[in-house]
Amino acid sequence: MTSIKTIENQTLALAGIFQSVHLCKVLATTGQCDDDELRGTLRSILTINSERVIDAYGGSHKSLRRGLRVLRNQFSGGEEVRDLDLARYALSLIQLGTNILGDERTIEQLRIGISGVQVLDTDIADSNIISNLANIYRSSISHLSPRIMVSGDPGHLNDTEVASTIRAALLGGLRSVVLWRQCGGSRPKLLLQRAQYARVAEAYLLE
Repeated sequence: MTSIKTIENQTLALAGIFQSVHLCKVLATTGQCDDDELRGTLRSILTINSERVIDAYGGSHKSLRRGLRVLRNQFSGGEEVRDLDLARYALSLIQLGTNILGDERTIEQLRIGISGVQVLDTDIADSNIISNLANIYRSSISHLSPRIMVSGDPGHLNDTEVASTIRAALLGGLRSVVLWRQCGGSRPKLLLQRAQYARVAEAYLLE
């Protein structure tokens, strides 16, 4: 059986993390986001038993193009293209996801909650799906440490629909953290393999 612990799979999962935090930032600052990018992030939450990492994102790296671009810019771009907010959100999300992997009670809560959403037969970006995913995040994750504090326009952050979409996107980011760890990702590799991650991301973007 082929191992999933490859640099390519780690890059895809990292792109999933970066796409999630990008969505959170644009939602918090503009109140809107790209629907296709949101679908790419949310789809991974409901795809639990996939044989390939890419299947969690709909079977194509094209649903992660935003995340791949952000990853490339963060890891290989100059200071002018790096985004400190996204780096901070991503590192916090990775730490939170790592903590959750050691918390069997939270994992079971998430499993039950996600199973309930999987039976809903509607578009992944439907407001009802988003609301359900946001409720899962709020009840199972929001009280855990480190708390992800997203900065932005108070008017957008206080909007119920926007806040729910941010929580749903964060849940998608946590799913990508789990995938990344399953693929052999680790905090040291974020430093030691930055150039490799950037090169693989660039190769995907050129396809």
